[in-house]
Amino acid sequence: MIIVAHRGWSGKAPENTLAAFKLALEESQIQEVELDVHLSKDGIPVVIHDHTLARTTNGFGFVKDFTFEELSKLDAGSWFDSSYADEKIPSLEETLQLFKHSDCKVVIELKQLANYYNGLEKEVVNLIHQYEMDSQVVVSSFDHESVMKIKEYDAAIDTGLIFLGRPTLLVEQMKYTGAKSLSIHYGFVTKEMVNVMLDYDINVGVWTVDEEEVINKFVKYPKDFRITTNHPDRVIKALQVEM
Repeated sequence: MIIVAHRGWSGKAPENTLAAFKLALEESQIQEVELDVHLSKDGIPVVIHDHTLARTTNGFGFVKDFTFEELSKLDAGSWFDSSYADEKIPSLEETLQLFKHSDCKVVIELKQLANYYNGLEKEVVNLIHQYEMDSQVVVSSFDHESVMKIKEYDAAIDTGLIFLGRPTLLVEQMKYTGAKSLSIHYGFVTKEMVNVMLDYDINVGVWTVDEEEVINKFVKYPKDFRITTNHPDRVIKALQVEM
């Protein structure tokens, strides 16, 4: 079982902050950390989930309308707890620097939407190359054209497709885009689907699994199955019981 910390250890620290990423790095049983990337007004990849600022910062408006310097001055932690008031929106570069010398894989979700962020893919690939992390990252997105752009820039970078719903022609979509991993909402995954994907050397994972009843179901799945969760400790506990 592969445990993926959703937006870092977001059950314990504000999501997509260096604090949440550092907590995930401290737990050896977390093999991967997922994060979300947008593009600032001045073309800097930044780590935040929403297209807007209000939910997780003290700012307002769209991420794309602010420079990275402006974004980095916002409080991205107080909404979670006052003790995290010093947490900021990190750049992807800062985040890659944090993970560079670890054994943890970084799952970069591009929050692309019909070329909403012109140049996002190229900037992300440039950073991956700069830090020589081609083998340590997976780049994924709901926007499959965005995933294909990553492959155009560097065919060696692992990519993944994200789905909400019960898509058809999954194998064909994976082959067409060159993606090797599939991430899907847990409500639409069956063991039969996973086994079929494994036959085609496609890795499967579910998001976002926090309820103990659901976790207990998926810990019985194949060993390479990925569980993305806000609460890695719950998955670790369930795995210990299963053993």
